[in-house]
Amino acid sequence: MNIAIDVHSLGTQAGGNETFYRQLLRGLAADRTANRYSLLHTHPFDLPAIEHDRRFTLHKIPHNPALRLGVSIPRFLRATKPDIFHCQYIQPLWGNRKTVVTIHDLAFEHFPEFFHPLETLRLNKLVRWTAMKADHVLTVSEFSAADISRRYNLPPDKITVAYQSPSAEFRPRDKQQCLDHLVRTYDIRPPFILYVGRIQARKNLPRLVEAYARLKKDGLAATLVFVGRQDWQAEQLRVKIKALGLESFVKFTGFVPFEDVPLFYNAAELFVFPSLFEGFGLPVMESMASGIPTITSYGSALEEVAGDAALLVDPCDTASIASALEKVLSDRNLRERLVSRGLQRAGQFRPEDLVNKTLGIYRAVA
Repeated sequence: MNIAIDVHSLGTQAGGNETFYRQLLRGLAADRTANRYSLLHTHPFDLPAIEHDRRFTLHKIPHNPALRLGVSIPRFLRATKPDIFHCQYIQPLWGNRKTVVTIHDLAFEHFPEFFHPLETLRLNKLVRWTAMKADHVLTVSEFSAADISRRYNLPPDKITVAYQSPSAEFRPRDKQQCLDHLVRTYDIRPPFILYVGRIQARKNLPRLVEAYARLKKDGLAATLVFVGRQDWQAEQLRVKIKALGLESFVKFTGFVPFEDVPLFYNAAELFVFPSLFEGFGLPVMESMASGIPTITSYGSALEEVAGDAALLVDPCDTASIASALEKVLSDRNLRERLVSRGLQRAGQFRPEDLVNKTLGIYRAVA
């Protein structure tokens, strides 16, 4: 088969969307099926798995969504006539190829206030249209599959769930060696509580800071470290930190190269991910695979991902978040149980699941 894949999130520091396509392409490269893949990208990206694989060809397209979806991709599809076109959230505005769309979640439907108004308008109209028009929908959790089916009135058999998995780089490591690197490179010193992900309103970080402030008043020594790129409405978090007088105790690293992210997990006392809504929540999986006690939220797909391997909190209740932080920091037995369960849980997610499910969809649609 000839398969064209829109990989415009690669190289953009786009969090889970970018990680999904990196995992998919590594899996497609490892699979020896004689498919040919045209990758439509907007930014330079580094992916050694495909560098010398002649089955993969790169095609530069504009970053601007109107040009990408309205001109460049339709023109490419018309000229090359692939058997399958695989897009992200939104398919081209015209063209008649068999299409698979990846929709991670419908956060913009549930929490439109956390997105730019123009982006919310665009997503509300075009994602629904794409889901209905596409031949098949690929998503990353049973939670998202049920949400997409219900909201867009799609038959469940039009939607396939393919779980992501933590990269092999996320594993238990020597904590002191990780700490030494973070001190030298980022001036991050122990002990610290860790968050990894985009710095945006949906992640519920102001409530995390409020919970941290409660423990700080009671003598907590640990700092709070945010690893990730700042995004829409990120300034609200800094306003909250300043209002609580925590500027000296909260650290921002900005975007961190992939090879350093596992070191942050291993050096932390615990990981907390209090997001209000997720289609999967890969940082939770990465934390558990790294052997770190993990706290995350009730609701959305995070419960599905964590199982019984993380301490779950009410993301809308600051007291619930503060209580969980205090419990994990003060109870060694609880930390050990969470680490053991987390490693077992993370081991249940296999990288071959994503590529096998995706290849099965390609074959069925073609």
